[in-house]
Amino acid sequence: MATDINESVEIQISTLPWEQIAVDAFVCPTNSEGVMSHFPANKIRDLAGREIEAMVKEHTPLAIGAAFVTPAGKMKAKYLIHVPNTDRPGGRVQVEDVLRATAAVLVACKVKGFTSVAVPLMGAFELGIPAEEAARAIHSELKVYRGDRPLRAFLMAKDADDVEVFELAMEGNIP
Repeated sequence: MATDINESVEIQISTLPWEQIAVDAFVCPTNSEGVMSHFPANKIRDLAGREIEAMVKEHTPLAIGAAFVTPAGKMKAKYLIHVPNTDRPGGRVQVEDVLRATAAVLVACKVKGFTSVAVPLMGAFELGIPAEEAARAIHSELKVYRGDRPLRAFLMAKDADDVEVFELAMEGNIP
């Protein structure tokens, strides 16, 4: 699988089960209300523990482009970085929302001192954007990261289709 490395960030694709990747933080795409009812947030809630949703909802509304960090519960990741990419559960997602959410992830990593992060494909479900556009947006934001410490970013592919769109984004072959 593809790997993309520069002096500040190493980006690679991972097919590990989400609860098994040992990173400082796992990204949980959500909505401004913090309701974890749609994929991938509902999967992360089920893996981490239902109490995670209550922690986030106490601090809502969250703006698109903001990030909120919680413990990762039962997952091997230490923390979850909750980033809204839509205003409401099941709401429409635009490419700009995925870009802002990914930028918020990077700010949270820098502020919290995280050196590893796992990022699932976000914004490409139901009323979202095409997976290729989402993967390109995530990769392009990660690629420009410049922090005090190097960052290892894992693009979390749930299946062969996710692997393919992440590889295309990393190779720059998405129109």
